[in-house]
Amino acid sequence: MSILHKMKNYNRFNPYLFSRTSNLRLPIILVLLSSLLPVWAYSQTQWQLRKNEDGIKVFSGNAENSEFKMIKVECTLDATPATLIALLKDIDKKHEWVYSSKESEVLKINNPTDFIFYAQVAVPWPFLDRDYIAHMTINQVSNNFVTIDVKSEPNKLPTKQGIIRVVNHGAHWDINDLGNGKSKVVYTVSFDPGGAIPAWLSNLFVIKAPFETFQTIRTKVQQPKYRNAAFDFKRA
Repeated sequence: MSILHKMKNYNRFNPYLFSRTSNLRLPIILVLLSSLLPVWAYSQTQWQLRKNEDGIKVFSGNAENSEFKMIKVECTLDATPATLIALLKDIDKKHEWVYSSKESEVLKINNPTDFIFYAQVAVPWPFLDRDYIAHMTINQVSNNFVTIDVKSEPNKLPTKQGIIRVVNHGAHWDINDLGNGKSKVVYTVSFDPGGAIPAWLSNLFVIKAPFETFQTIRTKVQQPKYRNAAFDFKRA
């Protein structure tokens, strides 16, 4: 049965009420910006392991037709898929766990598993802040497997003065329920920050942002408001 048919009511999946839930920072944080590359593009990428620490593996690969890197993160979390989804949908709190996230808000809710949000990333001088608009969809593939796709919707809002709109970005999550309150997570992201950012500088720091973000995720999913999220399709 699909996730859409198994939710008891909208509020339990509301991104606001969901309750299961440095100076060189620019090149670091841009890897977290979520047009989505198809999943096959991620699977065909030649990944290079760049960091393996604290149970978190970070890989980099070359994005086709771009000088910038693709990133993949693999880890096991002490959290059910419902807990992680609760965190990801708590858009107002992204600044608490996404590296250098400045502000974010939901723009449109199409249904409980399909929504559009805006986010802004703080960037140190002399670079301009970036912002992006993302369309997130959540899909329950099977009883134990959930995917999340994030694709660019750059034209949903006018651009803001002094902020560069990121146009080419996308992400994909595979969340596999391992049982006993654990999930295996594979996160892949492709991005092009736009503007005058040297690729060599961005690529030099692509590891720090995803690694520290997932360290924070590991801590955040222990909070009761996420751990106690209730879904018919998956409960803690």
